[in-house]
Amino acid sequence: MKKLRKGWKAAAAGLTALGLAAVAYGNLPAANAEQAAGQSAMVASGTVISRARNMITVAEVRKADPTTAWSIQIDRGLLHPTYCGVYSTEGRNVAIRLARAYTGENIASYGRQHVTAYRTPAAAKAAYYSIVKTVLTCTASKPSPTHARKITENRVVKGAAGPTRVIRWYDYPLPNDPGSEAGGFPYAITLRGSTVSVLAFRGYGPGMPAPNFDRLARMAAAKLPS
Repeated sequence: MKKLRKGWKAAAAGLTALGLAAVAYGNLPAANAEQAAGQSAMVASGTVISRARNMITVAEVRKADPTTAWSIQIDRGLLHPTYCGVYSTEGRNVAIRLARAYTGENIASYGRQHVTAYRTPAAAKAAYYSIVKTVLTCTASKPSPTHARKITENRVVKGAAGPTRVIRWYDYPLPNDPGSEAGGFPYAITLRGSTVSVLAFRGYGPGMPAPNFDRLARMAAAKLPS
């Protein structure tokens, strides 16, 4: 039990980096409101987004990562608090946000996807580069005093339907916390047209294997409106 508690502490140490530590339920007012499941929204550029068409499902997560028992999908108008502070990874001219959460059969595996539509392609492009920079330099991603973190991946996914950057944080225990679990936290940020998708996952050890996460990133990119 002691090791289990330590393992959870290791995983929890990186939750802030994923924006999962303070998940807010409900809607924001006006143009920043998330749509309820099944609804869609059109931005000024003519882009239409919806959960049904533009977000990956838990079945697709399971297909991309068959080594993990992914089983739960949450669609309740989830609104992310953003990954590194309010609006710091979204930029301006946001028209609509959608979010979806995924979990495995235990709390060791968790993931989120956030799809944001912007009022113009230029605003989406600016947001994409801002998100990449923020994830790479986020001060909120500092681990607990018993852990350290380093970036083990920072690359472009080949074959994606839009520019997709994968950035992976690796959270590992220091000698003052022997027996604690390490954790892998991969992100995939994709730009396509007026939309940006951010995948943020975590898992014990190295986390989701890179080939599996790349498959997931390509699935997510292909679903975004062009």
